[in-house]
Amino acid sequence: MKRRLNIGLIIDDIENSFTNQAATGAEIAAKEIDANLFLFPGHYIGETGSRYIDARYEYQFNSIFSLPTERNVDILFVLQGLVCTMADEQTQRDFLKALPNVPIVCLFTDFEDYHSVTYNNRSGIRESVLHFVEKHNAKEIGFISGPLTNRDACERLDAFKAALEECGIEVDEGKIAYGDFSTDSEVAINTLLERNGHLDAIVFANDSMAVGGYSVLSKRGIIPGKDILVSGFDDDVFAVSLEPPLTTVEARAASLAYTAVLNAEKYINGTAPKEIKVDTNFIQRNSCGCDDIDTKILFERLKINGNDIDSHELSSAIAKYLFYIRSEAGVGFEALYNFIDEYVAFLKLDDMASGIPALNARFSSLLRSELVVMANREKFFNVLQTLQSKAYEYASDDKECVAISEAFSKFYRRFAFSGVLPADSARRRTERMRRVINRRMSEVFLSDTEENTPYDRLIKGMADIGLPRSLLYLFQGNVRGRDGYKMKLPTSLLLKAVSDKDGSRTLPEEQQLLRTECIFENEFITGDERRTMIVSPLFVGEDMYGLLVNELQIENAFSVASVIFQLSASIRALHMKHEQNKIKRDLQNSLERFIQDNSKLEEIALKDELTGLFNRRGFVTNAEKIFGDPLNHEKIAVLCYADMDNLKMVNDKFGHDEGDFALRTLAHVLNESFRESDIIGRIGGDEFVALAITGVEVDIVAMKERIESVTSRYNKDSGKPYPIEMSIGLYKFRITRSSDVFEVMNEADLLLYQEKLRRKAGRSFNG
Repeated sequence: MKRRLNIGLIIDDIENSFTNQAATGAEIAAKEIDANLFLFPGHYIGETGSRYIDARYEYQFNSIFSLPTERNVDILFVLQGLVCTMADEQTQRDFLKALPNVPIVCLFTDFEDYHSVTYNNRSGIRESVLHFVEKHNAKEIGFISGPLTNRDACERLDAFKAALEECGIEVDEGKIAYGDFSTDSEVAINTLLERNGHLDAIVFANDSMAVGGYSVLSKRGIIPGKDILVSGFDDDVFAVSLEPPLTTVEARAASLAYTAVLNAEKYINGTAPKEIKVDTNFIQRNSCGCDDIDTKILFERLKINGNDIDSHELSSAIAKYLFYIRSEAGVGFEALYNFIDEYVAFLKLDDMASGIPALNARFSSLLRSELVVMANREKFFNVLQTLQSKAYEYASDDKECVAISEAFSKFYRRFAFSGVLPADSARRRTERMRRVINRRMSEVFLSDTEENTPYDRLIKGMADIGLPRSLLYLFQGNVRGRDGYKMKLPTSLLLKAVSDKDGSRTLPEEQQLLRTECIFENEFITGDERRTMIVSPLFVGEDMYGLLVNELQIENAFSVASVIFQLSASIRALHMKHEQNKIKRDLQNSLERFIQDNSKLEEIALKDELTGLFNRRGFVTNAEKIFGDPLNHEKIAVLCYADMDNLKMVNDKFGHDEGDFALRTLAHVLNESFRESDIIGRIGGDEFVALAITGVEVDIVAMKERIESVTSRYNKDSGKPYPIEMSIGLYKFRITRSSDVFEVMNEADLLLYQEKLRRKAGRSFNG
């Protein structure tokens, strides 16, 4: 069976409607090619945009940028035009170079030396200018550009100038002003209007700046579509709800991301073109001075200009217009095919009124399909209106025209009400989510347990809000944000709880330790089905606690933001509760030490039953004592991080008893390789650590050779049909007052990881 591709999508903010559309398009394509889709919402790099101006700690999301690796993704698509919109070219280049060594494709903007999928900005801008000039006789046309640091902005500006020259209009730099692609571009718009006593029209380089333009024009008593013609670009979700509705250029994020992901295998095998351009199309609404949609344009786009209509060709054209994808893709297109087949048959009837019941039945099936939920509702309405206009051409008399009008009036009514249920369902789901999270928080804080926090209760019930699988990962110790988007997360973390179709559960301590690169694929993510997953940081202020990974459909992604902020607050409160409990326990222990010696009990609680070494809690406790002892400050120490390379093979081939023997043997190796005064522990299933204070300079190479020599001798004497192998990372450091055991462990773990990569590449350890 061919391994399923893992596709990574680096985005800014899933709650941004434009980004959400892009993720939706990527998900549709991933489903079509049967690939997993992993979303990394790292937000932005460079100077903050206006929509983030009040978000003091948004940079914490940048830690997500360090999560993609060669292990968890086969290809990365980067929403470069959004993530890097405020970053200079060198910052963008550094950002891309820091990504893993897999094929990288930039979306929404091109970048030297990288593949890209971008809009054909020129076609849409050209159509806007030609529409103003040819249909409305506009001569004085202004332009509000985006920032010249943005490649799309530069391309749209060049397209505007070229379109003016095509129309025989001289380019006047005084009629061009520069905004920042946000609604806060009023200074640029006022500057443009003050420079020019009269303008027939204004072309905005994106819809957000057009919103700012509406505000400025309103304050000046100027009515768009009446006193001045206005157009935008992007066809953002709010464009149709402006008053008057905004004429714009359709540059759908879903279409671009769909096209990119559909070509994933070509990028991987090196057959994809360097650059792919996605068409943009002019959308006529009221702000350009027109009254309604231009059905002639839609006749051409839907391929129904003539009288010989092919139902398959019409279905394909409608699918492309509504969903930007091939009509053969996905479930639900059968309902569209059936409706169009019935519509074409209806046009050819001698008595068209007799065909309305069958057409109505097919429309009912279409409304029940998932296509209606996926479709842009305005465009769906446009399709119906175009089909109605075409039907009038086939009507033989007024009676048939009336029948057509009555039938389509019912279609419009039923279609309008079909949107009420999904909207109401989304609202109720959001409210239910808040209640679920709050209820679970209460259960946790009211529980009597102190040692074993029931983390499963925090993520229980997430399936009810559209998140069928959730995994709660916490860091070992405290992690703080630093160095902006270059921040690196620990190479390992703890999987505290899982929620899926089998319910929610907190994992035993010995099963929690996992490598960070395995957050999307590990033994706790079961099933062979394709999946879409998103990772989110859990943080409050500068303190980061871990990650939440959710499996979902993109349509439910808006639920994630509220979940992670509530969950972060809950975990912070739990940390505070644990600190309070720790203080209470410390006070109690101090009192009890005067009453009885409980050292034996404490020793048992801190030991690993299988190997007799310290368990993770025992190792950390003793290491913290060493770090906290002033007598040890400024002394040189070495932390060894080791894991067994072939435990799974031994377990699978020879049985778990032999696996236990191998683990005990590794414990003997480490005991013999280190001194009695050194601290040795088993902190996970096959992971061990040892802390040695050398006091003087130490030869790391000699230490490693000693461990390997002892391992070799045990293998020779064991008489087993398998070797016992382990990889190690040796980290030398000087103990200081601020030394942190988890940071030191992470550094040693990173060296271990690098050794694994070297061994995998066939290179030996060279010190």
